[in-house]
Amino acid sequence: MAAGHEGAGTRPANGRQGARTPKSAATREKIMRAAAELMVERGDVEFQMGEVSARCGLSKGSLYYYFADRSALVRAVFDRSVDDLVGEVEAVVASAPSAAASILGLVRALADAVRPGGPLMLAMVNRPERAAGAAAGLVEESRLSRVVDILTAQVERAKGEGLVRPEINGRLAAAAVAGAFLVFEHVAPAGAGGAGDGGGAGEVLVREVVDLAFAGMGTERGRALLSEALGGAGAGQAS
Repeated sequence: MAAGHEGAGTRPANGRQGARTPKSAATREKIMRAAAELMVERGDVEFQMGEVSARCGLSKGSLYYYFADRSALVRAVFDRSVDDLVGEVEAVVASAPSAAASILGLVRALADAVRPGGPLMLAMVNRPERAAGAAAGLVEESRLSRVVDILTAQVERAKGEGLVRPEINGRLAAAAVAGAFLVFEHVAPAGAGGAGDGGGAGEVLVREVVDLAFAGMGTERGRALLSEALGGAGAGQAS
């Protein structure tokens, strides 16, 4: 494989060459950007490695030096998208003056990152190595759980600010909010998109999720009936 000119060292067992120099880091970024563009244009991950190399202006040998196969490249696009999401979420939380602002900003970041047809969602739903075993799934779960951890902390912060009832299970609430976006690819109405769609359907979704999380969906009568059916459990109590 005539790709040694791009960097030194042996490719790791996972097929992903470490970015040990600025040049190799830039090359990896260029490859992942081209792959993400192809994914978004096609709406799936069924691109050919030759198409990526042509778009990057790299030989196939150079491409395979950094990524062993398409599966490794899609996984890298997924990892980078999750890293970007975590970074955005952390930045939002760090600058938010209140729990309300933090949660709203975090939900907007989620809506933008996991919009239908975006790289993260395409890689998650259609990744070619999906059936390769539990290991990859565990890695992905642990990365995405960082977002749930941050949202959980903000729900607890909201309790301290009197915005959320103290008996609410913060992690369950955070998982429910995050999950609304992670399954949106499967339930989105035609034409709906993430927050990156210019503030249209994505912003409507953000408002609906936040309203559902804070106001719930039941009327006072409905909450009373459910509380009675659950034996007076706290889940059905009105605030």
